[in-house]
Amino acid sequence: MKLSQRLILSYILIIMVSLLLAFSTLILTARPLQNRLNDQRLALQAERVKAELSSSDKLSSDQLMPRIANVARRSRSRLLLLDEQSWVLLDTRQLLEGEQLRRFNQPLSILEEPTGFFEFEPGGDPPLRYILINTFTLSDQRQVHLVIVDQEFPVITRFISESSWSFVLAAIVATLVSLLLSVLIARSIARPLQEIAEATEALAKGDYQPRLREAGPLEIRQVASSFNLMIEQVAANQQAMRDFVSNVSHELKTPLTSIKGFSQAIAEGATPDITAQQRAATIIYQEAGRLSRLVEDLLDLARLDSGQVMIRQQSLDLMPILTHAMQRMLPQATQKQIKLQYDKVELPQVVGDGDRLAQVFTNLLDNAIRHTPEGGRVTVTTQRQPSLKMLDISVTDTGGGIPADELARVFERFYQVDKSRKRGQGTGLGLAISKEIVEAHGGTIKAESVTGLGTRFVVSLQLNASPATKPRLPQLIKPPQL
Repeated sequence: MKLSQRLILSYILIIMVSLLLAFSTLILTARPLQNRLNDQRLALQAERVKAELSSSDKLSSDQLMPRIANVARRSRSRLLLLDEQSWVLLDTRQLLEGEQLRRFNQPLSILEEPTGFFEFEPGGDPPLRYILINTFTLSDQRQVHLVIVDQEFPVITRFISESSWSFVLAAIVATLVSLLLSVLIARSIARPLQEIAEATEALAKGDYQPRLREAGPLEIRQVASSFNLMIEQVAANQQAMRDFVSNVSHELKTPLTSIKGFSQAIAEGATPDITAQQRAATIIYQEAGRLSRLVEDLLDLARLDSGQVMIRQQSLDLMPILTHAMQRMLPQATQKQIKLQYDKVELPQVVGDGDRLAQVFTNLLDNAIRHTPEGGRVTVTTQRQPSLKMLDISVTDTGGGIPADELARVFERFYQVDKSRKRGQGTGLGLAISKEIVEAHGGTIKAESVTGLGTRFVVSLQLNASPATKPRLPQLIKPPQL
């Protein structure tokens, strides 16, 4: 059953229950009012009858009864004439004549209770409410009592009989209007959900174009906004995956081609002298090393993405870590006559994994040295942010810089700012791995650059964190970045 149909049926049920409760409440609240109105009406009729029969004393029964019958006909009331033992001498409706009215199986004394009820056998006629109008003395000195009576139907029966059609008409009108409103409301709720279902089916088929209208109630707008954001992310992730596969294939193809070509040349004897063979073997060794580094970097990224890397959370002194990283890169910097500068100052303790942070700073220094021309300078500086409880570590070079429109992409996997640089200088994954490691520490990394002046990478790490060892929690979905 569709959602809109279920909503309409639920509205119909609510309407019916509401009408039933309203009808029941109306009946219960109408009982006291109905009784008071009946009593007032019967009392007014009694007063009018009493006024018309005020001069009826000393008459014979044959003279009194016709007068009572005429008054009852004119006033449209029911009158009973009773003797002292509550025997009915006259009933203007000719129903109880010759019967003795009883109450609780005892003869009823009208004089003792001038108002009350005549009750019949259980399961018999409904009680009669009466009011004593007058007591007459007949010509034969007998006393008779004139009462006015009204059938005391149950309030619910009387209310239904008097107002059933009005209530039914009102219920029909209310039901039709409510059904119309329920259809409109059900459609307004079901339509956005149906659009979401259709967009989800299109997304499952690989169509990332559908976008939901962000209209309607707040909750529907939030769902539509989240769905649109999800589509954008899925589309970006799919494109990133395709680019990732393409880049990996390209990075693997180049060294494999070199290895295959030179190994074939050696096998076919195309390298007759020892010098040519050594040169071919060296190239094969270098390309194999490049493949090995690429595979290691890819495995690192895969483990970081899946949350399998254990990030040890312990108190660290960054000074020896930075010093060791610079010493490792010193031969490479010396070869290009690049000056490595580090102002050693007292640093506060940070919390993290020393091996992984050393990997980050080594990657940043390697990247800075490779993009700094001969005779340049690479500087490492630190600065504390007390308000944020963070420590900033900056690696600045004097290279050519990064264009502003490409600065946001430097942390993408395999992305190269210098498209013409020689392949083999790096795997293109160092900055991506560094970003993953820094974020796993709860920190941030950003790049700042001015074209022609150089580039600065800033790593921000947390201070005063708990020294307890904590593994990095696995991420549910984290696709490759570009």
